[in-house]
Amino acid sequence: MSSSSSNHNNAVLSTQSFIEFTSFDSAIQSRLATLRDFEPTESPARPSFVVRAPGRVNLLGEHVDYSGFGVMPMAVASDVSVRVSFPTSGGLTFDNVEARFEEKVYGTLEAEQLAVDLDNHHWSHYVLCGYKAAFDAFAKKGLTPPSLKPLRLTVYGNVPAGSGLSSSSALVVASTLAVAAAYDIPVTRTEVAVAAIEGERHVGTMSGGMDQSASILGQAGKGLYIQFVPSLTASPVTLPPGVTFVICNCLKKKEKAVDASQYYNKRVVECRLAALLLAKANSVPLAGVKTLRDVLDALASGPEEYQERMTSLASYCASQSASSPTLTLPAVAEILGKPAASDILPSYFSDRAEQVKDVFEDSDTFVVWDRARHVFEESLRVMSASAADLVGEGFGKVMCDSHASCRDLFGCSCPELDALVSASMESGALGSRLTGAGWGGCNVSAVRDGDVEGFIAKVKEKYYKAFLGMDDVP
Repeated sequence: MSSSSSNHNNAVLSTQSFIEFTSFDSAIQSRLATLRDFEPTESPARPSFVVRAPGRVNLLGEHVDYSGFGVMPMAVASDVSVRVSFPTSGGLTFDNVEARFEEKVYGTLEAEQLAVDLDNHHWSHYVLCGYKAAFDAFAKKGLTPPSLKPLRLTVYGNVPAGSGLSSSSALVVASTLAVAAAYDIPVTRTEVAVAAIEGERHVGTMSGGMDQSASILGQAGKGLYIQFVPSLTASPVTLPPGVTFVICNCLKKKEKAVDASQYYNKRVVECRLAALLLAKANSVPLAGVKTLRDVLDALASGPEEYQERMTSLASYCASQSASSPTLTLPAVAEILGKPAASDILPSYFSDRAEQVKDVFEDSDTFVVWDRARHVFEESLRVMSASAADLVGEGFGKVMCDSHASCRDLFGCSCPELDALVSASMESGALGSRLTGAGWGGCNVSAVRDGDVEGFIAKVKEKYYKAFLGMDDVP
């Protein structure tokens, strides 16, 4: 079952969707064969089937999904695959073809009895997220729980961890699919996306929904315009003709779930604080305001007013940032009319209390206005690109504007990524930007088809050799 082989996002997936290994290219066939033939125990259970889910590269729309705005990613060929097998006894086992990822065994199969240990990060937590997500999707349908049987999920993937290409989300999606198929849980692609989005939050990240959606809803040779309000939808986007998107790894690894309170989750909190402050400034009732999209919808009478309202809100944020680049929690509480900073968490973050508590404990100041300005301006870039015929030069400029905003306003770049983007532009890219959550990982560059080989050679010289000092660059 390939998570990107069908356009029927709302058709129920079943074992009839299975296809033979030979339907894939030789590289994928080789990986699937390795996974199929892997024997981790002295008494192996015969594998039943394998599911695979691709990683993704985000072309435009960084850190806007959890604020309710649309994004423009595309699936990539690199994937995470999960083999399903049924031991004759035992409980739930997660293992990996690569020995560096140690096996994890649970004595129970009951999803509600399984919890992610947030104090001890482990690769298998993402598999557990998928396991729980599949049963959450089942519960939402109001169906009778399936008969549980011992299950082994064996993982093999080639999406680099911490690279910004969503290896973790691909693992959650593949695991959700695997468990759904193993227990005959009827789900659609859209339901898998929604379940995986919610399921991945068990690892403690306050994630949006782009990564999981791009993995399960992606289409070969197409970008996606994914929207989350009023519900999850994904529309194919024709990519610029004559352009190849080249992904390069800056080789600084950063995983969202590690130090989330100082990076990823803090940005989510800053965006919600900005939403609350904007709502207060515009006399929007604070009850129910969780995202910047909530504020926009309260102020705009319809989509036809979005561009004007978003431009106005971005300008307001810029003016506020000029006088108050950072705010403390007591200052926020005073503006919102709360007696003390301690009132903010129970009043406005009760749905994410544990994660937000960690953020508040780890930070004294918050950058709210620049974060919100980035979200509005980046979302305008996505909206404009999704509504136009993409042209390489024009889209390249938008990519560069996006990276500058991620670097200067959202603070999610790093010296390595900035150097890689600069090297990419100097090597002939039409546009280049970080992709993924940032603080490390990859960039993506738009390159003319005929320039790709020369572009790669120049980036090797300018970044990997000159900047990183690497002698041997593959």
